[in-house]
Amino acid sequence: MTFLDVLTWVEETPLAGAVRGGRWIYPLTESAHLIGLATMFGAIAVFDLRLLGFARRVPVSGLARQALPWSRAGFGLAAASGSLLFSANATQVAYNPAFQVKMVLIGAAALNVLVFHTGVFRTVEHWDTAARTPPSARAAAVVSLIAWPTVIVCGRLIAYL
Repeated sequence: MTFLDVLTWVEETPLAGAVRGGRWIYPLTESAHLIGLATMFGAIAVFDLRLLGFARRVPVSGLARQALPWSRAGFGLAAASGSLLFSANATQVAYNPAFQVKMVLIGAAALNVLVFHTGVFRTVEHWDTAARTPPSARAAAVVSLIAWPTVIVCGRLIAYL
């Protein structure tokens, strides 16, 4: 079975057909995708800006407890709805350069999250309310603030490339 065979199978599932053929399903799924992205990136941006030195009076750990569950929920909604959108036109979208760049950037952003949370964030109690966060935390914030908006732009470009 080739990659194209898998894409064709995905595109021919009843769910993909419903998304593609339903009058309201595709636009509602796209709306859910945008709501998920907005929720995810809004929470991420607030947290990353704190890591970069904004709102220094707010403890990083407290903000993490408040913002990061929203980013995970938004990501879950965006991933689920994005998968549905992909399934509707998998054979075309998979070869779209904007989609390919988007997938690479999602992987890079996820790796950034993993490295941050298994690395410097484990020592947050030492710099929770510090005037400056460690350089590696600031670097993770910069990567995040570049990667996620670029993912969103690439997603939008799929329709035009």
